[in-house]
Amino acid sequence: MTSNKPDRAASPEADAPAGGPRTKNPSAVRLSKEEREQQIVLKAIQLFAERGFNVSTHDIARALGITQPLLYRYFPTKEALVDRVYDEVFVRKWDPVWEEWLADSTHPLGERLKRYLKDYAQFILRSDWIRIFISAGLTRQGINQRYIARLRERHFMVIARELRKEYGIPEPRNEDELEDELELIWSMHSGVFYIGMRKWIYALPVPKNLDHLVDMRVDAFLLGVPQVLKRAREGQAAKRAAKATMPEPR
Repeated sequence: MTSNKPDRAASPEADAPAGGPRTKNPSAVRLSKEEREQQIVLKAIQLFAERGFNVSTHDIARALGITQPLLYRYFPTKEALVDRVYDEVFVRKWDPVWEEWLADSTHPLGERLKRYLKDYAQFILRSDWIRIFISAGLTRQGINQRYIARLRERHFMVIARELRKEYGIPEPRNEDELEDELELIWSMHSGVFYIGMRKWIYALPVPKNLDHLVDMRVDAFLLGVPQVLKRAREGQAAKRAAKATMPEPR
């Protein structure tokens, strides 16, 4: 017989051991601390992806069939929950092997970039990743800034170093020259992200053969960027040399 008692998961004691009958609501099933916490995080990811960061903790609790006090036992503030969502979506699935692949100079750089970008694409080309990243850029820029700083230091700087090494590009003499390199790397890298934008933000068709597209993007990058950077560095060096030989004005 179905119990008429209130849903146990709707009280702050919902996850405490008890022997009462279970209801048909999946949220009412007694969960371990770890299971309940993960349930809250996954629901927050879903709602943030669908509706943005204006979703409240009350909305998340209601969607789970639990009360806000119960949710606050796991995440005392919305900021704490947002931080956990950031960790779950952007950090936990980050694979350190990408940095190893990029730095492995026993393989040609083109081969390394293709392998890395194909695998990285599987990490970011998901509806929740793209939508949360875009929403965060509009309302919670700290998430984007943290992620982009991580990408810059762990991937872009390595690609720039390996590009110089393989193509004999002179080292950047100042911050502006380094930023030139990183901007060109960014333009190649962001092409993968833009596929997700087209699919989950603009609702436009995307290429079916992602691997083929990555191969072409990397080939186009390596056929042009090393020559552009070398020419720019040579031109800057020539200007500095000419300036150094100019007679001092009287």
